[in-house]
Amino acid sequence: MILTSARLTLRAPEDHDIDWITAELQDVEIQRNTTVPSPYQRSDAEQFVANARAHDDHTTFVITTTATGQRAGVISLHQHPKRAPSIGYWIGKSARGQGIATEAVIRICRWGFEDLNLPIITWMARVGNDASRAVARKAGFQMEGALRLRITSQGRLRDCWAGSLLPEEFPPNAK
Repeated sequence: MILTSARLTLRAPEDHDIDWITAELQDVEIQRNTTVPSPYQRSDAEQFVANARAHDDHTTFVITTTATGQRAGVISLHQHPKRAPSIGYWIGKSARGQGIATEAVIRICRWGFEDLNLPIITWMARVGNDASRAVARKAGFQMEGALRLRITSQGRLRDCWAGSLLPEEFPPNAK
């Protein structure tokens, strides 16, 4: 499955992405602010790509710029059997500050609501990850508060912010 927006193409991770993923996830900011293993090894990237392929659920995408094909980050829409669907993303250092994350979040939420008929999409980020919170807000997520020790980052439980988005609140500029 491929999703597109004005500037972006979201596609499934492939074997040729492994070295790029490994290199990008050496970034201390990504390791601190996400749930990726730390330290991050090439074998972690291999497992990530293999898992994305094995599940064949098309819910994890590499974010690329349509004009150049340059990889910018990764975004996932996770559907959990016993809890609300959730979104997660990271953007490589060279692609930050360009609105890429917000555009990708809006596109994947549109797919979730319009094609998958999801009733809600949730978002969580480590307390202090102001960039992720800003992206979620721009995409229309309503902030619900802070949760104590709910996500694992760098091998430890951490406090996180939580938010959610309902179909009737989407798209964010429709109000």
